[in-house]
Amino acid sequence: MKIRHLTIPAALAAVVALLFGLASPASADAFQDVVKGLKSQSFYLSQDSGATLSASDQQAVVSALHGDKSTIRIAVVKPAKVTGAGLRTLDAALGKQGTLILLDGKGEKVIAGSHEGLGNSKVTELVTQARGDSSNLKDLLINLDQRFDKAIQDKKSAGTAGTFVFLGILILIVAGVIGLVFFARKRRKEREAKQMAELKESVYEDVTQLGEDISALNLNVMDSSLDPAARDDYQKAMDSYDQAKVATDNAQKPDDMRKVSTALEDGRYYMTAVRARLDGRPVPERRAPCFFNPQHGPSVEDVSWAPPGGAPRSVPACAVDTQRVLSGQDPDARLVSVGGHRRPYWEAGPMYAPYAGGYYSGFGGGDMLGGILIGTALGSMFSGGWGGHGGYDAGYAAGMDNGGGGWSGDGGDGGFDIGGGDFGGFDGGDFGGGGDFGGGDW
Repeated sequence: MKIRHLTIPAALAAVVALLFGLASPASADAFQDVVKGLKSQSFYLSQDSGATLSASDQQAVVSALHGDKSTIRIAVVKPAKVTGAGLRTLDAALGKQGTLILLDGKGEKVIAGSHEGLGNSKVTELVTQARGDSSNLKDLLINLDQRFDKAIQDKKSAGTAGTFVFLGILILIVAGVIGLVFFARKRRKEREAKQMAELKESVYEDVTQLGEDISALNLNVMDSSLDPAARDDYQKAMDSYDQAKVATDNAQKPDDMRKVSTALEDGRYYMTAVRARLDGRPVPERRAPCFFNPQHGPSVEDVSWAPPGGAPRSVPACAVDTQRVLSGQDPDARLVSVGGHRRPYWEAGPMYAPYAGGYYSGFGGGDMLGGILIGTALGSMFSGGWGGHGGYDAGYAAGMDNGGGGWSGDGGDGGFDIGGGDFGGFDGGDFGGGGDFGGGDW
C-alpha cells in the first residue's frame, strides 16, 4: 500500500513537470551562434522560429546551399526578427557578402538583401515565385535558394556579356580610328610622293638647263691666253652645277630643294661673269635672279608687275622680261609641273616654297619674296620670314593638310538591396540604427 501511495504522487509530479516543460517557451539562440552557423554551413534554424524541419530536411537545405556558385545564406528565425534592421545587423556581422535571406518558421514573412546586384523588385519576384511552387518549408527554402542562385548567375553573365560587348564595340571604334588614320596617312604620303616627284622633275630641268648653258660657252680652260679670272669663274660655275645635280639626286623632301636652287643661282651668276670677261665687259653687279624665270640668270633692274588679280609690285627682272613687261606683254614665266599641268612656279603651291627661297637666300630670302609674292600661292609661305624654315614650314604643313594645292551598362544597385514584408511584397526596412541583432539572445 505504501508503494502505491508513493507511486501515484510521483507519476502526477512527472506529468505536471512535463506539461510545464512543454508549455515553457523555447530558449532564444545567441547572436554569435546564428552568425557562426551561417558562416559554417550557410543555413541556421533558430530554436524559437516555430519551424519543424527534420535533421534530414535540414541537411538537404545545407547541401543545396553549399552547392551554389554564389554566396547565399538563409536563416529561419521568429517573425519579430524578420526586419530590415535585423537583416542589416546580421549582414554586417557576416562581412556584407553575397545574399542574405531571413524568414520565419512558417514561411509567411521573408526579407532578403543582396550584394550581388539584385534589386528589390527582383527579390520580390523571386520570393513570390518560390512560395507558389512550394508545399512545405523545406521545398520553399531549396526553391528560394535555387531561384536566387540562378538570378545572381544570370546577372553576372549579363554583366560579363555586356562587358564583352562594350569591349568589342570599343575595339571596333579604335580599329576604325586607326584604320582611318592609317588610310589618311597613306593617302597623304602618296600625294606628297607624287608632288615630290613633280618637283624633282622640274628642278632637274633647271639643273640640266644650267649644264647645257655652261657647255654652250665652249670654253677651253687649257688655253694659256684665257683670262685666269674667267677660268676661275668657269670652274665655280661647273662646281655649282655639280653641287646642284648631287643635291637634286639626294633630295628627299621639298626643303632639300633650297640647296639646289642656291647652287643654281651661284652657277648662273658665275656663268654670266664668264661671258662678261670673255666679251671684255665689266662683270655685272650680283643681283637677285630674274623673278619670272631664274634660268634667265641675274636680274638687271626692278620692274613694276602685277599678277592676275593682284596689285602691282616691284620685282627683279632680266633685260628681256623687263622689255616684255614694259611693252605690256606677259613675261617668260618659269613653268613647272603641278598635278600634270604646267603653271608659273609662284602659283605652284607650297611644295615649291623652298625651291623659290633658295634662289633668293642671298638677297633677303623670304623677306624679299614675301613682298613680291603677296596674293600668290606662295605668298603665305614667306609671311614668317625665311630664317631657318621661316614661314615655309607652317604654310607647307597647312597646304598638305588641305590636299596640297590642288559602358553604358547596368551598374547594378550598388549597396545592400533590401526587400521585406510578406510574400505579397517587400516593405523594406530602413538602414539606420543597429536593429535587434545587436547581441544577446534571440
